[in-house]
Amino acid sequence: MLEIYYGDKKGKTRMCTGAAISAALKKKNVLMVSFGADYEDYSELFEIAPHITRLTLPANAGVREYFDHAARIAMTFRYSVLILDGVFDSVEKQQLSISEVYEFLSNAPDSLEIICTGQRVQERFLKIADEIVELKKG
Repeated sequence: MLEIYYGDKKGKTRMCTGAAISAALKKKNVLMVSFGADYEDYSELFEIAPHITRLTLPANAGVREYFDHAARIAMTFRYSVLILDGVFDSVEKQQLSISEVYEFLSNAPDSLEIICTGQRVQERFLKIADEIVELKKG
């Protein structure tokens, strides 16, 4: 299942965090991968949620290598939920190729729930999404 949260309004990271905590309460293992989002506001919640694993981009790492690393971890089948917070922003900045992200998302196992976010999303991603939430200012 692929869910996409996008738009120019704030709240996408908060929605991802809520989805992660909800899944963790159901004892599902969650991998949260941040492509620029700041989870500091939620650090205390994550400390009491042992089913959530968080990855953040190291300062000296490349975005492409980071994405590949996260994808390999997600494919170990230890996780039920994968959150790629800000991944579409990395595509927009051309740090990740559209085809690389599309290939991963379209070939991911059906057993893995994937949530992706970004301000803008290319049409090809919207076509393969099972659920789309657009957050608009105003």
